[in-house]
Amino acid sequence: MTVSDQQFMASHLEGGNYFDDMQIDISKSHRIFEHLPRKRNSIKQSKLRNFIKLFFTRLCIKLGIHELLVVNGIRKKWLNDFTHYWAQILNGRPFWNTLDFFMLLHDYRKRQQQTSQLDWQDATQHLANWQHPSHIYATLHSVRNLAIHPIVNLAPFKKMPNGARILEYGCSLAPYYACYREYFSHQNCQWVLGDIPNYPFHYAKYRYRDDAEVDFLTIDTQNFSDPLNKSDAFDVIILTTVLEHLPDPIFISEYLLDRLNPGGLFVFDYIKSEGKGLDHPNALKTREDCIRGILKNTQLVYGNIDDINQSISLCIAQKR
Repeated sequence: MTVSDQQFMASHLEGGNYFDDMQIDISKSHRIFEHLPRKRNSIKQSKLRNFIKLFFTRLCIKLGIHELLVVNGIRKKWLNDFTHYWAQILNGRPFWNTLDFFMLLHDYRKRQQQTSQLDWQDATQHLANWQHPSHIYATLHSVRNLAIHPIVNLAPFKKMPNGARILEYGCSLAPYYACYREYFSHQNCQWVLGDIPNYPFHYAKYRYRDDAEVDFLTIDTQNFSDPLNKSDAFDVIILTTVLEHLPDPIFISEYLLDRLNPGGLFVFDYIKSEGKGLDHPNALKTREDCIRGILKNTQLVYGNIDDINQSISLCIAQKR
């Protein structure tokens, strides 16, 4: 274990175990990170290298072999990276192979079948809902998704300008930044990754902690209603698999659009949930008005919204 790893080590609650019942104090673990120095090394690679890497990854996906390579442990850098975090930072028992990982993912998933309404009375309770120890499942789920789907969607990368300032809001494990990091780092963009202090965001902070191109924005009770404060405007704002979880999606979408430069890109989707579990009931109630508000101030340049009453897959709207 490096000195950096020792400083970053997560805090544990009492009880549970160190494998299939981890009891991480994720709020305190995030606060530990805020005081640690970062190396700030550039991740930039040549355009040719990125193109070749993207070409062969897309080819493997098209041929149907990428997922086989991942699941069977042949392509396993993702697992090695996560095993290091799991064992050295969370102090969990290590994985011996991909089977260990996927079986553990299944064990945690079985505890996530909530259909009841949660209490969302204020920001403190909102964070508490997401910080329950069982929601470490979200980290495992995000790791699995990113390993199997390393190229989230090419459309935003084709449209974003070189040198753009980008916000990935409600980022979780930051799949768009991860894709940029692997295949588009030649575009010289600067990123801000923002989320509440939840489980996958903790891994994102650890994973990208030394990248010069990224800053982290932790949305806590102190800045819950004004997370960006006096931040400079952005050229691209990414808001995917987020709106259905928000207590006031209309406010947040307007708030973010106000901080998007004219002509900037607003990348979003909006799942039509049942408004239960971690899907906020008010996000379901105000969904149609939120979508209309976004479209009122933008022009859709990618994707379709044929039926506002149905789930909306990835769209890119340009601010007027």
